[in-house]
Amino acid sequence: MDKTLEIVTAGRAGIDFNTTVLNATFADTPSFEKSIGGSPANIIQGAARLGLKSGFIGKVSGDGMGEYILNEFTKQGIDCSGLVIDHTGAKNCLAITEIVSAADSGTYCSEDKTSFHHGTYLYREHTADMLITPEEINEEVIAKAQYVLLSGTAFSAEPSRSAMFQIMEFAKKHDTKIVLDIDYRPFGWKDLNEASECYQKICSMTHIIIGNREEFDVVEHNTMPGNKDNALSAKAFLEKGAEMVIVKDGGNGSDTYLADGRVVSCGVIPTKIVKTFGSGDSYAAGFMYGLLRKNDILYAMQLGSACASLVLTKIDCAPAMPDFATAEEHRSKHQQEMMR
Repeated sequence: MDKTLEIVTAGRAGIDFNTTVLNATFADTPSFEKSIGGSPANIIQGAARLGLKSGFIGKVSGDGMGEYILNEFTKQGIDCSGLVIDHTGAKNCLAITEIVSAADSGTYCSEDKTSFHHGTYLYREHTADMLITPEEINEEVIAKAQYVLLSGTAFSAEPSRSAMFQIMEFAKKHDTKIVLDIDYRPFGWKDLNEASECYQKICSMTHIIIGNREEFDVVEHNTMPGNKDNALSAKAFLEKGAEMVIVKDGGNGSDTYLADGRVVSCGVIPTKIVKTFGSGDSYAAGFMYGLLRKNDILYAMQLGSACASLVLTKIDCAPAMPDFATAEEHRSKHQQEMMR
């Protein structure tokens, strides 16, 4: 089958209600704006905004919220033939955000929340996205994709876990590259041992692994406890067959470790930060664009950093994802600052 889709993501698509004002608690926030949220949903919206031919695999509630997600994805040009509707009465995951205070200025640091006091009220119990089954996975969508990006959270419980492994089997069958966004969230997993064991299995089947240092600590909990050496972490997964391992390190930038022994490093763009959530998803979208369209690792990392920097300046997540012209202008302007 022709590879008519450049990237497909799989996992949760929920609803974000983002605050419309800064420096206000939930009680003092006058209104919220809705958008589609969830890490894989954010990434695919970012990829589509940049111009990649995109698709989504997941399950949404059979109500007005599910209808909203389907309609909005379609408006954005995202292939929804892999999106299924729940008929059990399950609801979508829901995230409501507040930003109580924000730093006046700062450096892009996607995982560092020490300068910020914002909260997310997250509702994730028995949500529709986690009820997708292996039988509901559309093999054709995976067959026509160059890359499929999976979110680690989707592996945290059944039946979604088995559905994600089914996606990986279809990807192997159809020569579709697999990308793992570790995306570790404590909810859903029984404990760290279960998470580490599952992640180890996933990573052994994955071509590209993306995560921050804390997430790699979880993955290595059973195999290399206490390790803080990014190069050692990458080496372990490259030896298992991964083609590249990207370790994000907040204000220190990111490093990509390649199977041929090369290490490509990228710094950050000094950014006036409004909030931190969403930046990692935007980085992934930009990185995948650079990889698919330019086949240049350093460029991909720089574009990812530029996308993340831009999202950090906005209150919301998916609506803040830049188009390619905006992202490329930002990357080009700050290219030298990202060299390290």
